[in-house]
Amino acid sequence: MRPVLLLSLMLLAGPARAWRLWGEASDKKIRPVQELNDARKPREVLAALTPDFVQTLRGTDLRQAYILMGDNLDLLGRADEALGVYQLGVKLFPKNVDLLTRQGDLLHRTGLDEQARVFYMKALVYEPRHFGAQLGLAEIDRRSGFLDRSASHYEIALETLDARADIWRSYAETLLAQRDWATADLALERAGALEPNNPEGIVLTAFARRARGDMTGALLALDEALARGAGVGARRAKALWLVEAERPAEALDEAALILKESPGDAAALWARARAQLALGRSAEALAELAPLTAATRQDFAARAARTLRDRLSSR
Repeated sequence: MRPVLLLSLMLLAGPARAWRLWGEASDKKIRPVQELNDARKPREVLAALTPDFVQTLRGTDLRQAYILMGDNLDLLGRADEALGVYQLGVKLFPKNVDLLTRQGDLLHRTGLDEQARVFYMKALVYEPRHFGAQLGLAEIDRRSGFLDRSASHYEIALETLDARADIWRSYAETLLAQRDWATADLALERAGALEPNNPEGIVLTAFARRARGDMTGALLALDEALARGAGVGARRAKALWLVEAERPAEALDEAALILKESPGDAAALWARARAQLALGRSAEALAELAPLTAATRQDFAARAARTLRDRLSSR
């Protein structure tokens, strides 16, 4: 029988007894299960949380059982079951911010942002600066385009999560979208201090430099990111920026490297076409555009390529 169903039956069988557990002190029975969790043994955690064992728990131990069961189901890729466990936990402990936030996180990860927002906001009623709820709202607001609100939520979350370089990078992305260059630089510096070799942070630094008109510095940052393992996305940016910087021969070489790794890559073909055009080679530019202008393609790259092709053909 699945854990969610077992817990549902437990609640249905004895709701009065379950509700009396609210507020009772821990008797430390959950500690061995917590140790299994801390050792990252999810199957052992779930095996330990049998219905008979869970029915013996009181107060904070019972609350922690819901958290541990949900977390470890999620860790094993059983997100639907984890959500069911968190839902049951919230029914029993409606003011617990950890359960509320976890339910919000699962909904957010599956794209149900407005439903997730409800749980994050409930958590903040009980703990206004709860980092998990603040972080969830920061991500939702950034995705929705509410950048000022997103930045504010990131700032509160970072009061607790100051050592998380990934969150500093996400905060920096929000600031860059706001064109707040100075604060974005500070956020990127903090992320870089925490993870100096992380290519994502160096790529963001490149975008920040380009946004301020420092194309030379931006390209140098992309080279550093590529040297530290940045993916093909950084190379695409470099090829396109080399065209923008009026360095078409280098753009051709960079695009060739992309096409070797990813044949038919739209950004590389577009960069090569623009570079050929900059070198005065209209026929070669049309040839580069040909794969993008096939009738079967209807994406943005295809539409842009057709527009450029038609303009070149009419000359």
